[in-house]
Amino acid sequence: MLRALVFVMLLPALALAQSYPSKPMRWILGYPPGGGTEFIARNVANTLSPLLGQPIVIENRPGAAAILGAEAAARSPADGYTLFMADNGTFVFHTGIYKKLPYDPQKDFQPVGLIVKGYMILLSTQFNSVKELVDAAKAQPGKLNNASNGSGTAHHLAAELLKQRAAIDVVNVPYKGTAAVMQEVMSGRVAMGFADLSAARGQITSGKVRALAVASKKRLPQLPEVPTFEEAGYPDFEVYFWQGLAVPAGTPREIVNRLSAELVKTLNTADVNKRFTEAGMEVSPGTPEDMAKTIRDDQAFWVPLIRKLGITVD
Repeated sequence: MLRALVFVMLLPALALAQSYPSKPMRWILGYPPGGGTEFIARNVANTLSPLLGQPIVIENRPGAAAILGAEAAARSPADGYTLFMADNGTFVFHTGIYKKLPYDPQKDFQPVGLIVKGYMILLSTQFNSVKELVDAAKAQPGKLNNASNGSGTAHHLAAELLKQRAAIDVVNVPYKGTAAVMQEVMSGRVAMGFADLSAARGQITSGKVRALAVASKKRLPQLPEVPTFEEAGYPDFEVYFWQGLAVPAGTPREIVNRLSAELVKTLNTADVNKRFTEAGMEVSPGTPEDMAKTIRDDQAFWVPLIRKLGITVD
């Protein structure tokens, strides 16, 4: 009798899992068309859509450092038909930088799974090693500049972490986007800047800029000659951007599980995996719980540091 009752109770969930999705879905991105986020979303959607049996429509909602897109997604129905491209900017850094946000990453969203990570690389044309740069910065406090693609980004925070660990005074100069940062570093007008491999690989391999160290635990397979920060004398120095899939909080668990399973299949597809790896990203398939842990761990590390440094855009 008990077994039959449990089965009856499970029938609605089973029916939901089998019928979902029954109409097109929209995937909200908090960034303009044509950038790296859309590159990731479209490559995932092209494979994920056939697995789900429904179209996935990319919807760009740029503005206010992706806050507008996050707010729109958070306020959408929790029915599995609105997806959101989460990242550590909107889900981690913003919680320390802004005093008030129109959404709560933990209360308003349900993680589905990580998609990719991109590790930060220290770049320069003025110096040949991290030691050279640090020695120069110590000899000229406040005289060297760091180019970043905006205050409170992973690129900026990587520089702040180096400043803290190496006890140096380098001035952060924010620019509008990574392309401007690369131009400033390559021209030698600034001493240093951080970028991820997908943005800097061409300039590194062509010799237009030097990669001094990568902020990952291991050397990147695409740049085997570039040391890690640990090898340069700074252990536990790991800084990356990540992007992942999330849905509004309250989305039925059966739907979250279906999306997660199909996302993992998508990321393990040879073609998708190859495309992201060649672009300099680390494919990061996992469970909703894995993504939730990444968010918690990142918040525990970065939010106190952001507040200690007084980084704010309010």
